Amino acid sequence: MARPKRMSDMFASSTENDDVIMAVTDTPPYSSDDPTLPVIGSTVEQSTSLPRTLEAGKGTGTNIGKRRKAQDLTHGTAIKKPIQSQTPHTIHLFLYEPWRLLPPDLIKLVESEGQLRNLQDTVPVVFTRNQNIQSAINRLTAYLGAYSDTLSSMKMPGSLWQEDCVIAISAQGDGTTKLVGIIDMVKRIVAPSEKYGVAAVHVGMWWMYTSLTSVETEWSFDSKGGRTKAINDEARKSQQSQEGEAFEPMDVDEDENQDRREVKSSNLTRKRKIPVLTVWISKKQILAFRHVFGEQPLTVRRMRRDEDIEACQ
Repeated sequence: MARPKRMSDMFASSTENDDVIMAVTDTPPYSSDDPTLPVIGSTVEQSTSLPRTLEAGKGTGTNIGKRRKAQDLTHGTAIKKPIQSQTPHTIHLFLYEPWRLLPPDLIKLVESEGQLRNLQDTVPVVFTRNQNIQSAINRLTAYLGAYSDTLSSMKMPGSLWQEDCVIAISAQGDGTTKLVGIIDMVKRIVAPSEKYGVAAVHVGMWWMYTSLTSVETEWSFDSKGGRTKAINDEARKSQQSQEGEAFEPMDVDEDENQDRREVKSSNLTRKRKIPVLTVWISKKQILAFRHVFGEQPLTVRRMRRDEDIEACQ
């Protein structure tokens, strides 16, 4: 026969059951905002770590969803847009030899008049669409004798000291707009001003001639949608001539050339004309240029090194 329980044992067992029930009911209910991964550990550890996660997410769980979206994007689920290749910006070699842009008849006429010793002594200045305006102004004003700085590392060509000096400032394509703005600013900067009381001996006279020509370049278009590439005819011909002089053709080279012709046939080449604007500034008048391009006088005031260029604007 079973031994009857005492009243004290019955009260003690009832209090233990109440503690278990209270511990279970203290756990928070399941919510879809919380992480769905199983929690490892006792219910006590879960209840202590829960306020920290809610405090980090401010009780809404939106940061957790953002983290998951960011992880999905990093794993490559998002569609990446292809990077569009830009056309390379190349300067034609004729801009560094501006006399080659002139018609042959005009060159013969200039040489026959005897006003210039040689057009090949022209000082070339080439501006691009990304040209720094301040450095361009300093260079032109220094070439015109209107500005000098002993601390500058700019090299002065020896042709500038000749009596028949000619400066050719050229730009192609989008750079022509910047060239026009730079020339206009230089004209205002070097102009004599009554504010400084310039004497006649400190004033020099130059002559400007503006010519508009064009250069022809080849653009290769890949049949498979590759990027375009500008081909300079003069650079390509000079490179081919140098390679031809250095090496002798062999049977293997003929096979390689045939393969290159087959690959080249899959590409489409088109010729394109790019406008070139050239401003000729000469110490002497050039009659042949005046009849073709027009003439504009340019009065230059010789500035001292300690004067500010912007004060003349």
